[in-house]
Order: sequence, then C-alpha cells, then structure tokens
Amino acid sequence: MFSWLKSHKLLVSLVLLAILGGWYFFARKPQVVYDEYVPKRADIAETLELSGKVRATNSATLKFLAGGLVTYLGPKEGDSVKKWQTLASVDTRQLQKVMEQKLNLYAIQRGTFDQTIDDNDNSVPAGDLGNTLKRLLEKNQYQLENTVKDVEYQNLTLQLSRLTSPIDGVLIQSPITSPNVQVSATDTWIVVDPTSLYLSADLDETDLKRVSVGQKVLISLDAYPDLKIISSIDAISFSPKETTSGTTYEVKIDLASSDQQLLRLGLNGTAGVVLAEKDNTLTLPASAITNTAGKPFVYLKSGDKYIEKSIETGIENGGVVEVLSGVSESDHVYAKK
Repeated sequence: MFSWLKSHKLLVSLVLLAILGGWYFFARKPQVVYDEYVPKRADIAETLELSGKVRATNSATLKFLAGGLVTYLGPKEGDSVKKWQTLASVDTRQLQKVMEQKLNLYAIQRGTFDQTIDDNDNSVPAGDLGNTLKRLLEKNQYQLENTVKDVEYQNLTLQLSRLTSPIDGVLIQSPITSPNVQVSATDTWIVVDPTSLYLSADLDETDLKRVSVGQKVLISLDAYPDLKIISSIDAISFSPKETTSGTTYEVKIDLASSDQQLLRLGLNGTAGVVLAEKDNTLTLPASAITNTAGKPFVYLKSGDKYIEKSIETGIENGGVVEVLSGVSESDHVYAKK
C-alpha cells in the first residue's frame, strides 16, 4: 500500500515537472514581432551622388613683369573690381633710368652702324675684302637690332609697371596689404568673376556611360544644408585626371545667378545626377521589404498568420523603394523587426 502511494506520488511529480518544463520552454521562446507599413504614393528619383567643389570659369592671375617698390595699392582682398581697374603700380624711377641707358646704347650703336656704312661708301668691293666688310656690316646690323629690342623690352616693362584687372570680379588674393612694400615677379594678385561660378564634380570612368550633358542635377552644399539647387550638367571634360582612387573626369554643373549671392569659391557639396525619376508612384520604405536570394517580398497578414508576397521593385533612393507590382495602396504590409 505504501509502496503504491510512493510510486503514485513520483509519477504525479514527473508529470507536473514535464508540464512546468513545457510551459517554461514556450514562455521563454522569443515571439516574432512585425512592423506594419502602408504603401504610399510619392515622387522618387534614382541619383548618382558625386562630390564637388565650387570653382570659377573666369579668373585672372596677375604678376608684375619685374619686381619693384609698390607706390600705389588699390583694392584689398575681398573688394569688387572693375575691368581695367588699377590694382597696384610699382616705382618706375629705376625702370626709367634703365630705359635712358638703353636709349643711349641704341644711339651709340646707331652711330656706329651709320659710320660703318659711311666708311665704306655704302658699297662692298668684290673678293675677300668684300666678304670681310659684308660680315662687318651684318654684325653691326645685328647689334643695332638687339639694342632696338632692348629698348622695346624696357618700354614694355614700363607699361607693365601698372597692374590692371582684365575682368570684372572680386579680388580674392593680394600679396600685400599696404603700399611702400617691395614685391617680386612671383607675387600674384588673383581676380575671380563671381558670375562664372560652377560646381566641379569628379565622375569615375565606370559611371561615364550613365551621365550626359543636359542631365538634371540636384545640388546640396555643405555650408547650406537647407538650400536645394536644381541644375544641369553643362560639360564633361574630354581628358581624364588621375587620382588615388582611379581615373575620373570633371563634370561642370551650372549655378544660377540667383543662387550665386550665397556662393563662395571653394565651397564643398554633393551633386545628385538624376538617372531616372517617377512622379506619384507607389513606394514603400526599404525596411518594409525583405530580400531572399535577390528576390524582394513583403509579409501580408491572413488571420493570425503572416504570409510571404513577392513584389517587383523599381527605383530606390534615400531608403525609399518604388513598388511596381505585388501590393496596392489598400494593403498593409509587415516586416520582421
């Protein structure tokens, strides 16, 4: 009797233990949670993102032909300048003295040349003596021509003692801030035409076939994240440039004059070249779509179950995917968290 009761209690304990174990197992099993999404109609575009920098088509780098003491300094860095406005001029006293020396040397050489002609009665006899005199006359002619060129060169130096801007623009670089400073022939002034600004972007050679002149571009500048500029490709360079990442081509993108009031040379930005775009098309967030072996699908709810539904996708951009078929606006789709 006691033995039976003991065996009965052991059996009951085992059953209770199994029930508790099963409950614990199923209670601890992670439950699949789904996020719910509704397809929406929106405008979407596929873009090729290129990094770029604001540059200028029209600019001038100016230098004095020879160094000197700056006696006049016009506009300062950042000032607007007009075409042919004087930027700076150097002291011409030394240049003038050299010019006078060159003119004196020319006068001497001219006199020597004329005297040689007079001494030979403007004629050259035959024979060896004639050849000697002919060479002498030619030598004097060459020396005279050289003195003429010296005078012309010095005269040009005098003319270039005044530095003028060949374009309207902004002076973005000046080597000095005040006059009475000595400058050399390597010191430069730079003037940039702000109306000629454009975005220069690098295009990898592998993407060259996807891009063409006239293509729409969406520009975003780092300095103005809220400013969205719509433009187009103006030109694609014919010759490449070698970079650390490979071979690239420069893409020039227009910047409208209405936007140039905010622009500055050297600003960094991104150019989104529009490869394809759709208006008012059905879309889903990329997180709502599951991909298996490269095939996209979503989950639809049927009762208490979630079933897979294959879909066809199109353009994708910024975490949004175009849905071509498989679901409609009235569907609610799900994705595992």
